[in-house]
Amino acid sequence: MKRRNFIAAVGVGGLGLTINPMLAVAQQQKKFTEWGMPQPYEMVSASSIAFLKEKGWWPIKIGSQPGFTSLPVAGPKGFFKSRGLEVEVISFLSGPAINEAAAAGRIQGGIEGNLPFTSLIANNAQVRCLAIAAPVLKHSTMVPLNSPLKSLADIKQAPNKPLAFGIVAGSSAEFYFQEALKTNGLEVGKDVILKSLTPPDLLLMPDGLAGVVQWAPYTWTQTKVRKNAREIDTIFPYNFYQGNVWMIKEIIDKAPDVAQAFVDAYVEGILYSRYDEKDANAITEKDPMYKSFTPELIALLTRLVNNSYKPTWFYPYTDFWATENSRVSAWLAKSGRLKTLVTAEMYKEYFDTRFADRTMQKLGWKVPQRPPWIPANWAGKVGQVPYPSYPNEDNMTEPQIFPDKGDLISPWYFNGRNFKPS
Repeated sequence: MKRRNFIAAVGVGGLGLTINPMLAVAQQQKKFTEWGMPQPYEMVSASSIAFLKEKGWWPIKIGSQPGFTSLPVAGPKGFFKSRGLEVEVISFLSGPAINEAAAAGRIQGGIEGNLPFTSLIANNAQVRCLAIAAPVLKHSTMVPLNSPLKSLADIKQAPNKPLAFGIVAGSSAEFYFQEALKTNGLEVGKDVILKSLTPPDLLLMPDGLAGVVQWAPYTWTQTKVRKNAREIDTIFPYNFYQGNVWMIKEIIDKAPDVAQAFVDAYVEGILYSRYDEKDANAITEKDPMYKSFTPELIALLTRLVNNSYKPTWFYPYTDFWATENSRVSAWLAKSGRLKTLVTAEMYKEYFDTRFADRTMQKLGWKVPQRPPWIPANWAGKVGQVPYPSYPNEDNMTEPQIFPDKGDLISPWYFNGRNFKPS
């Protein structure tokens, strides 16, 4: 995304903008791409490539599903090949299907949501999360346009209870909805009943349902594209959702430069999507995985998921995510869907920040103490809901400023401008 005005919003002096921009460009273009990636690229070693080929892991196969950014751009733009890495992205419809492929040895990495990744941990899968995808992704409770319901609290006084809501059983949407119901004093069986359907079925807002519970981009399809539903509640007060970018531990241990190259290329995809949002959208539109997405949905995906928060959103904030996801594990175990309770300490073992740390160091970015959606004065505590307000899709009117004061540890170049630490 070519943000021409975000510098002016914070002032030249506060960001350390150079006095002579032409000289800065000439100097920095030797070290950075226009979208801010340090040059030259670090190449994967011949020995690591030989190891992958010997294992039958060349090209590396990564399982993914629609709704995540960077990967659809990083491949076509050659960000993996620029580092000597061959990557093949395999399309799946869901996280559980990605897990099945991992168990069968058909993929060596994946991008999936919090529930399927929890299942990997519970099954002692030898993988590690290296980066985050689609943090704070919107999930919504939606009702027909003519519904009398304005909020979840209205269900308490609704006639003809229990009201039926369509949902994908065992999904992050169900976890959110169960937490929201509990917080609002509502009970499954007494106040609502859940009807398990597929996301495409839910898009139709079937007759006989009081509403549906979906996640983005399906929520956007219904409220912004088809306009056949309106929201009465969202995930934001009840759960921080995140996707996990993982790789098998054997590659991490025996070919760590491969893991580093993958994380670097993944972050470069994030940066390019910020630098040229229009081109990133056009590239994603050509991805077979996104053939069912309209251009409007893809534009929303790039703008709201990739470009709203500071690009440090990719960093695997171990304590934050381990604490939040232990709630997911407890719910899965209580409902009988998880044989092994995954504790916060177990989660922490499955986050490997070494590669993200090095990527941040190369870029000259400081690793923040908190994720970019958590304000310094936030009154909430992770794990204790309902959460006080924080920056999210519903209340952000423009992207977060980056770099801002305290974001850099060394000079960084982006889109014709040179920044210094401040």
